[in-house]
Amino acid sequence: MIPARRKESLSRGVRKGTPRPLPCPALAGLVLGALLSALAGPVAAQSEPRFLSVPEDFPTIEAAIAGAQPGDVIFVGAGTYQGGIVVPQEKTGITIRGADRNAVIFDGQNQIDNAIEVEADGVTLENMTAHGYVQNGFYWDGVEGFTGRYLTVWNVGLYGIYAIQSHNGRIEQSYVSGAADAAFYIGECNPCDTTLDSNTATLSAVGFSGTNASGNLVVQYSLFENNGVGILPNSFDVGLAAPPQRSATFLGNVITGSGSVPVPRQTPLGGYQGIGIGLVGAVDDVVEQNEVRDSTRYGIVIVATVDRNATWTPSGNRVANNVVSGSGTADLAIAAASGPNNCFEADNVATTTEPAGIAGTCVVEGQGSEAVGRELMRPLPELAEGLPPPPDYSTMPEPLAQENMLSAPPTEAANVVSIGFVALLCFIGGIVCVYYARPQNILDPKDRGNIALRNAGASLIILAVVALILVGLLLVAPAG
Repeated sequence: MIPARRKESLSRGVRKGTPRPLPCPALAGLVLGALLSALAGPVAAQSEPRFLSVPEDFPTIEAAIAGAQPGDVIFVGAGTYQGGIVVPQEKTGITIRGADRNAVIFDGQNQIDNAIEVEADGVTLENMTAHGYVQNGFYWDGVEGFTGRYLTVWNVGLYGIYAIQSHNGRIEQSYVSGAADAAFYIGECNPCDTTLDSNTATLSAVGFSGTNASGNLVVQYSLFENNGVGILPNSFDVGLAAPPQRSATFLGNVITGSGSVPVPRQTPLGGYQGIGIGLVGAVDDVVEQNEVRDSTRYGIVIVATVDRNATWTPSGNRVANNVVSGSGTADLAIAAASGPNNCFEADNVATTTEPAGIAGTCVVEGQGSEAVGRELMRPLPELAEGLPPPPDYSTMPEPLAQENMLSAPPTEAANVVSIGFVALLCFIGGIVCVYYARPQNILDPKDRGNIALRNAGASLIILAVVALILVGLLLVAPAG
C-alpha cells in the first residue's frame, strides 16, 4: 500500500507537469518529415521523365521529338498526322504514345514512305494507327532496344511493323493488314534477342518474314489469318547479316487460310504462297504447339533456298506437337536434298505427309520429297510464275477498330487521388495522436481533460498544416 503522503506527492508532481504525456506534436512532426521525404522523391524526379503533349505543349510531333530527353513520353493527341517522321540517333530512350489507338492516325495518302522511322536506341512506339504508306508503317533501323505495342498498320507497300539489323526488341498486341511485303518483319540480326507476342497479321503477302533472323528470336501466341504465306523464316544473302537463318522459335501460333484469298504482293517471297509455316534454308529452328489450318499447299514445310550464288540447306530443325489440317498438298513436308536432323516428332497431329512416313522421324540427310523440291527449290523470280496478278495494297479493306492500350498521362485527376490519400493519412494520424495524447497518469479529471484538449488541438493543427503543404505540392507538381 502506498502511504497517503506519497500519493499526494505523486499526484501533485503530475499536476505540476513533471512527466506530462505530450507525444502528439512530436508524432505530427515525424509524420510531416516522413511524408515530405516520401514526396520529395517523386517531385524531384519530375525533372527527369516528362510528358510532352502534342499539340498542347508542342505543335508537332517533330517539335516534341526535338525537345525530348531520354525517358520522356511524347503523348500524341487524337487527330490525323501525315507521318514521314524520323527519330534521330541522339533521341534515345523516348516513347511516342497515342492518346487513342484508333483516333491517332498517320495517313501517308500513298505518297509518303514511312509513318515513323526510328534510328535511336530504346525507343517505344505504342497505341496508334498508320496506313497508306508507300513503304512501311512503323520502322526501327539498326537500333539496340525497341518496343512496339498496340499498333495498327493497314495497307502499306512493304512492311507493316519492321525492324532490321536491330536487337533486344519486343512487338506485342499489334495488328497489321494489307502489307504488300510482310505484316511483321524482323531480319538481318544475330542475335536478334527479340520476341513477337500476341499479334495479328492478315491479308498480307507474308504474315511474318525473317531473313537471316537468328538467335533468340521468338514468335508466339499470334494469329496469322488469310495471308499469302503465314510464317516464313528464310536464308538469303542480302549483304547484311550473314545467312543462314538459325535458332528461332515459333510457339503456340494459329495460322489459317494461307494462300486462300487474294493479297497484295511486292516481295519475291510471295512466291511461297499457300504455305502455313515454311522453314526456308533454316537451321536449328523450333516449330512447336502451333495450329495450322487450310493452307492451299503445305501446312509446315522444310526446304532449301536457291540463292544467287549458293544454296542454303536446312538442318537441325524440330517440328513438334503441332496440329496441322486441311492442307492442299500435304500437312507436313520436306523437300529432297535437305540437311541432317530435321525432325518431325511423333506428337504432331497431321493427316498427310510428303514424303509418306516422315511423322515421328528425323529425315536422313539428302532425303525428302523430289516433288516438293521441284516445286519450291527454285530461284525466287521463278517462284511467283503462274500466280494470278495481286491486288494493289491500297485497295485492301480497312480493318475494324482494335483494342486500346489502357494508359494515359497523369492528370489532375491522379493528383486528386494522391490528395485524398494524403488527407486520409493525416486523418488517421490525427486519431492516433488524439488517442496517445490522453493524459493517462493525471489523477485530477479536470486537469486530464484540459491537457487532452490542448494536446489534441495542437496535434490536429499541425496535421492540418501538413495536409495543406502536401496538397499544395501535389497541385503545383507537373504532370508525369
